[in-house]
Amino acid sequence: MKKALIVFTFVLTTFYAKAQKADQFNSWWYYSGKYRVTEKVNIETLYSWSRHNFIKEWQQSKLRLGGSYDYLKNISFGAGYEWGVLFPYGAHPVPEKRTEHRIYEYFTIKNKIKTVSVSYGMLLEQRIMDAKTRQRLRLIFSVKIPIIRSKEGDTKLGVSLSNQVFLDIDKYANNKNFSQNRIYGAFDTPLNNAFTLSLGYMNQYIIINATRIENDHTLMVKLAHKVDFRKNSK
Repeated sequence: MKKALIVFTFVLTTFYAKAQKADQFNSWWYYSGKYRVTEKVNIETLYSWSRHNFIKEWQQSKLRLGGSYDYLKNISFGAGYEWGVLFPYGAHPVPEKRTEHRIYEYFTIKNKIKTVSVSYGMLLEQRIMDAKTRQRLRLIFSVKIPIIRSKEGDTKLGVSLSNQVFLDIDKYANNKNFSQNRIYGAFDTPLNNAFTLSLGYMNQYIIINATRIENDHTLMVKLAHKVDFRKNSK
């Protein structure tokens, strides 16, 4: 028993020594927009200003434009384009600053259990780089829970929880599909009928390769904007 424990400890120590895990601290600042133009069609926008070492250094910049179609009340499909710039940062930096052009497609299924909103879906990305194009799949699960509500039933303060699993599904993955996991939690408060402010935390666990792992602790600040242009046209 003692020998087995020594062997197990040695193997575990060797594994963690081989995989250099870097705990890092970042902040992501989001603006997202959703604009309803017809009964079923929406325009969606996003800008993400991501910083490393809290706000001192660049991590990445993302700008997204897309659209979605509400096939049913609880089922939506969407697609769009994302322009991203990735910067060298932290203990395991990319070799140099690079630009990615991303095409994405997704679907979302929503459900409601009393006052709790639940959604799950998939997002497929084509990441177009200078030398190659990579394929990545995101599996997404999220929950929204109201904490404080008005007499009319409107949420004054809520909690958002989500998890995203990232899978590389192209030939470059070499049968090592799992690449990243993001666990997120935030408090949401509506500022008015159009804007909602969210403040939260995300743990971003990234497997770069067999010897390099990132464990990023990230402050998340998000401003979400929603407008129904159908109301303005009446």
